[in-house]
Amino acid sequence: MLDAFKKYPSQISSAFRRFPVASAFALFTFFSLVVDTEFFEYIDIAVGSPIAKFIIWSGIYPIAAILISLTTSLVQESLNKRSNVPQIVASAAWFIISTALVYFGFTDYQPDFFSNEFVPNTIFFIYVAVFLGLFIAPFWKQKDENAFWIFTFKNIKALLVAALVAGILLASVEALVFCFGALFEHEFDEKVYFYIFYFCASTVFPILYFTGIPSIEECHSETPKLSKFVTSTIRFLFVPVLTLAILLFYAYIAKFILLWDMPQGMVSYFVSGFMVYMLALVTVLYPARLHPGSTFEKKLLKIFPAACIPLVVMMSVGLIRRISEYGISELRIYAVVVNIFFYVIITIFLIDKIKCKSRYIAVIFCALLFIFMVSPLKASKITRHVWMESVKSALAEQGYTEFPLSKEDSRQFVWDLRQKGDKESALLVSRISELARIPDKDIAEYINITRYDYAFTNDLTEDVCCNEGSDSTGEEPFDQFEVSIEYPDKAMLQVPRGTKGAVAIDHYFNNDEFEFAGDTLTFRISLKEDSGCSCQSDSTDACEEAPAPVYSFTVDRQTLKQDSIRQIKTDGATFGIKYLHAEEESKSSKTLRIRGILFVE
Repeated sequence: MLDAFKKYPSQISSAFRRFPVASAFALFTFFSLVVDTEFFEYIDIAVGSPIAKFIIWSGIYPIAAILISLTTSLVQESLNKRSNVPQIVASAAWFIISTALVYFGFTDYQPDFFSNEFVPNTIFFIYVAVFLGLFIAPFWKQKDENAFWIFTFKNIKALLVAALVAGILLASVEALVFCFGALFEHEFDEKVYFYIFYFCASTVFPILYFTGIPSIEECHSETPKLSKFVTSTIRFLFVPVLTLAILLFYAYIAKFILLWDMPQGMVSYFVSGFMVYMLALVTVLYPARLHPGSTFEKKLLKIFPAACIPLVVMMSVGLIRRISEYGISELRIYAVVVNIFFYVIITIFLIDKIKCKSRYIAVIFCALLFIFMVSPLKASKITRHVWMESVKSALAEQGYTEFPLSKEDSRQFVWDLRQKGDKESALLVSRISELARIPDKDIAEYINITRYDYAFTNDLTEDVCCNEGSDSTGEEPFDQFEVSIEYPDKAMLQVPRGTKGAVAIDHYFNNDEFEFAGDTLTFRISLKEDSGCSCQSDSTDACEEAPAPVYSFTVDRQTLKQDSIRQIKTDGATFGIKYLHAEEESKSSKTLRIRGILFVE
């Protein structure tokens, strides 16, 4: 072990020479994380602002840049080429693509970061494709999987060793900093510990991993083989587990056939986990395919994929049942795609003529991922189209012909659907609520309603839902006001200086808890009511005796209409906004719902 550590300096030096660009990106990743942390602390983030776009880009670009550079270097190594042109082209291409995705994908303020789903979907696809390419691309021209198998398992070993060493270094350095602070009575800022973690995770870990990546020539010169320990472990531990799982599923299939008890939704998750387990086990057993004779492991490579066919069929039956009962949804489309992919995996494993099975599996997986996440046939677009057709049919059935509906008619439409009480109408209401979440531009052309409108709540009467505040009451013309502000749940909130406690708030306000006075909105938050007095004291008696603190917040309408406000301040407290919907239709009809963090000084 000591000898292995002594070799690290020379190995790290050789890793810098072998992967100079990837090593530089590892250092850049650390600095980008530090910059992001500093910006998040001092700047309120609006998704459409240039500084926010830079922070998003610097969080997206570096890690993929490491993988792309690493893959390019390995491909060049496999081709025995040393030109700098591929590195320059690959790095520049990713720089242009990532910049375009962020800077042009968020042209305006988005109420939800993921409302422009093309950007995160594309980034996710690129990351997956680049990660798989790291293992597949260097061996693309090979006629078998020998070098791929050796490369993959030596990479796994390198990753585990790098993670272990980086973890030990992280714990040691942070413990050293903590002890130094304790001994010399100096309290370090928590960011110091974050930066140590950033350095170990984003720079030390990848560079240590680079030292363990085998050369392509080394992978070609070796023959895949399993040690006796691994072979025995698989034969006497993992194979019995897989066999028992197959028998358990077969028993469930027998129950399904005898009792006609249709598979439930959880079956898809069980089968998916089982198939991943089977795929990993068959991949590990690859050296058994090379054995000239007939062995136990070689037979398993045929039996297990074939034995999985009834399980995948059962998953198909369960999905057909769910779709027939509840219709199409984005998650169900992805489940269907995964089900199709399982059929593809089994077919590839059962056809002996396919030598490079991992290559075909990776390519087909990326193709399906691209089609249903990025292309015009993506699952979300199909789902919205099907849902919108059902909404249009319901609108036509109820006799609506002029669109978009007014706020009054939109609430009446939702109310009428809820009053029917049947499963189809309830399903349609939930679809309308989901479509109105962003809100979807298609639903906005037909229905004027948001997801948080009180037409969707369960404690309404028809008068409250649809008649209160009507213009037919003889009231004077009223200057109506409505604003919705929403930020993604993952967006960080700036913690005000001097904060001593924080409470999560998610509250629909009663009419006596807020008011519109001219151009000003005033609302009151009772900390005891919303938090159970949890941030006041650890003592139950103290909580009961202490008066309930009430904080009164004031904000003008013009500020709200800018749709970029992140905090509202008052004496002794600051409210960080995640979601705010305020509406005043008439003097007697007003609503307010907020969600966020109350920071108490």
